[in-house]
Amino acid sequence: MLWGFKSDAAKDQFQKMKTLTQIIRLVSENYVEEVDMNEILEGAIIGMLDKLDPHSSYISSEQFELINEQFDGAFEGIGIEFNILEGYITIISPIPGTPSDRAGLQTGDKIVRINDESAYKITQKDVLEKLRGPKGTPVDVTISRPGFDEDFEVTLVRDKIPIVSVMASFMIDDETGYIKVSRFSRNTAKEIDESLSKLESLGMQQLLLDLRNNGGGMMDQAISIVDMFVSSRDTILFTKGKIPGSSEVYRARKSNRDKDYPVVVLINRGSASASEIVSGAFQDLDRGLVVGETSFGKGLVQRQYPLRDGSAARITIARYYTPSGRLIQRPYEDIGDYYTDLGRDNREATDSTLAQKPVFTTKNGRSVYGGGGITPDVFSELDVNFNKSTREILSHPDRLTFKFAGELKSEIQEQFENYDDFTTSYDLNGKRMENFFHWLENQEIEFESEELEENWGYIQNRILANVASSIWGKEYLYKKLLDTDKQAQDALLHFHEARELIGALSPSVPVSE
Repeated sequence: MLWGFKSDAAKDQFQKMKTLTQIIRLVSENYVEEVDMNEILEGAIIGMLDKLDPHSSYISSEQFELINEQFDGAFEGIGIEFNILEGYITIISPIPGTPSDRAGLQTGDKIVRINDESAYKITQKDVLEKLRGPKGTPVDVTISRPGFDEDFEVTLVRDKIPIVSVMASFMIDDETGYIKVSRFSRNTAKEIDESLSKLESLGMQQLLLDLRNNGGGMMDQAISIVDMFVSSRDTILFTKGKIPGSSEVYRARKSNRDKDYPVVVLINRGSASASEIVSGAFQDLDRGLVVGETSFGKGLVQRQYPLRDGSAARITIARYYTPSGRLIQRPYEDIGDYYTDLGRDNREATDSTLAQKPVFTTKNGRSVYGGGGITPDVFSELDVNFNKSTREILSHPDRLTFKFAGELKSEIQEQFENYDDFTTSYDLNGKRMENFFHWLENQEIEFESEELEENWGYIQNRILANVASSIWGKEYLYKKLLDTDKQAQDALLHFHEARELIGALSPSVPVSE
């Protein structure tokens, strides 16, 4: 019976391949117009891989150079990690510090038009051609956001997209260090090690590691980063697949350089892949506390296979699992829900939601939740749904908050010798807010004063962050932005719990699958 089943399946597969060849010939010989058969065949290949899972993909030979830039070189564009879902560009995460991030684009947003042309059924090649371009050039995108009744337009001014992994590292206060990581590329572990050394020399006693909107990258870099903080032989990650070499266990190694201070890891819905390896390991090994929103849930391992024509296929060969045995990958039976779920309010915050998830146990016996993604120990929601006037001011192609910051720079430089004095005593309330409104009018910008006043705390923070950056350096941009960052402020309240986790750690048997 078994052999007969296999024979029938193989025969059916052979028949389908013959059918495909027949259709290709029929189209080539009979279609009403001349067609680009290379383009059609690429579409067929892409469609086949799309049937497997959301992350297996085809890479044309033309795309190789552009993709490799994400790890090695530099490029100019709008700064998004994306996938094409149901014909539309769907944002996985805006890359921190880029035009998309500054404009407030969010995980789950769909780009439905580019420069007033439909982006429906756009190819990855066309995405790169239309959204990338020289620094300083504008591109208009129309956004469809889950939960919004109407689409809205944003003008993004292309910029140089940073390739460095560590966007910022500084001391928040006398004992708390902060490191923001935007991606996991070839030098990420080295960059973080250098940042830790710098902060330790400044007296750091605890670390806030910000992995929000970090779409992932290289697995080995994530493992190396966790290993800096784990002084044991515990499992950091394991993978399971069916081909030789796809099932592996990655363990920590003891070193006299291992860090022993408490860590809080910040994640959100745009934290994916390698970010989930790091946050999941910190949580499962009770080495750090995780704060924020449930992460993206990308736990499929792709291997890239070169093809004869210079293109390549990325095929999923295994799945990622955290030390406690949680599968990182979210279910993807319905590919539409796979992305639109990310735009749902409080998708992980209710007791009833958690009750539906499988429960796993950390090294010291705490309960953590499976079901895809990393569920934080402390839920903290980021509310950045601005009104229309605010959104248009923040995303204006003339970079209005940056431009107005330039108007204030000389005054602030003369008034303040250092950042600490500036940030504790200078604000844009009252008359200074009115000055900004008058300045906007002189720039012939349309807005509703009441709407800007409603979001004024965030707007003035953006202006003052740009001032701080221009005077004291880019890291002060991120330092000032933390003032209105609810998730970061929440995270700072939980270091005592992270410290208790370390104190409770026992030399137990290494966690593994």
